[in-house]
Amino acid sequence: MGNYYLKTITVPIPVEDKLVVVRKGERVEYEIERTYSPEEQNTRVKRKVIGKVDPVQPGRMFPNEFYFELFPENEVPDQIRKEFLRACAIKRHMNVIRKNPEEVIDGVVRGLEMMNSEFRIQNSELSAAAGEILRRASLAQDDKGNARDDGGNGMNYTMLRRVFDEIYYAIEELAGKFPNEVIVPFKVERINEVLDAMRGSIDNDRMKTYLRLIEEGLTYSDVLLLLKWYKVLPR
Repeated sequence: MGNYYLKTITVPIPVEDKLVVVRKGERVEYEIERTYSPEEQNTRVKRKVIGKVDPVQPGRMFPNEFYFELFPENEVPDQIRKEFLRACAIKRHMNVIRKNPEEVIDGVVRGLEMMNSEFRIQNSELSAAAGEILRRASLAQDDKGNARDDGGNGMNYTMLRRVFDEIYYAIEELAGKFPNEVIVPFKVERINEVLDAMRGSIDNDRMKTYLRLIEEGLTYSDVLLLLKWYKVLPR
């Protein structure tokens, strides 16, 4: 915890708290433990990083996970905080399987199959076309084009966004490590299944023109650029 920082919003550095220390004008640390050793006759202090100083705004910092744990009451909107903490959890998971980059997307693929099974999609076998499965599982629309729940027969739009988030942060991580590496066709196909389902839930034709599917031969950095359009869709 503490390796990732929220980069879009800053918070005040809690300097009024005597347990806060700013190291070298860059790292903000918080004292979590202080123990006295009678044998050595000294006090040992244990601190954890809670943020990184914003060089543009004196007195403010980019918070990390541990900050939100220590300071649950803060200026960050609830939705942004939840999305950030979820992204941190995904990135920690990817650190475990980073030894083989392909396993990142493979894990998402396996997750899709497990979700299909868990939600018991009716009239469809797991061996059927996954794109059709996801279209059935995505949020349906009423006659007016408004989103409505699917009645429990598949996963709703919220669940679809969770799957997309897994893909997005996986691609973001890989694009940072291997920006010029071409993503393999199989991964392109599986990711497009999710993107196609998301496009189908949008009732704005103008917006859909920006929601492109991934073409074969693109690099991880190219794919990340396309996914950013999906990232800003309403939840």
